[in-house]
Amino acid sequence: MKSPPTAVKVVMEVVCIMLSVKPKKVNDPANPSRKMDDYWTPSQALLGDPTFMTKLQEYDKDNIPAVIITAVRPYLDKPEFSPELVQKASKAAFGLCQWARAMEAYDRVAKVVAPKKAKLAEAEAEFAELMVGLSAKKAELAEVEARLAQLNAKLADMQ
Repeated sequence: MKSPPTAVKVVMEVVCIMLSVKPKKVNDPANPSRKMDDYWTPSQALLGDPTFMTKLQEYDKDNIPAVIITAVRPYLDKPEFSPELVQKASKAAFGLCQWARAMEAYDRVAKVVAPKKAKLAEAEAEFAELMVGLSAKKAELAEVEARLAQLNAKLADMQ
């Protein structure tokens, strides 16, 4: 596809950013003395990669670099990146758009949940430690109660 719809280009640009695929530098048609990023050429190579689906499925969503999230977030508000518009342009691009949005949302939620998970792990460790102490105290109490029962039995025998 030489010139895909803008929505498809934008989706593939985001996917390239997410997968750390570098853009090709080309002359800016509006200003030939300037270079601009072209993601479409690397996108075509990416789409032809037999491991592309595997890369998406095995994407390390728990460790997305902040620089990638920072680069992707501005696209979320672009009208060309709206799922409705992308779906009209291409069903395949719609799936990729949903994937990219899901990865960003997961990252946002994971950053909120991570401190809570850490606190939970800390509380569970403290709880386990306290339960070990409680078990030890219960064992001591059982020994003392057994000794008390022996002494009460001796006292009853003496009377």
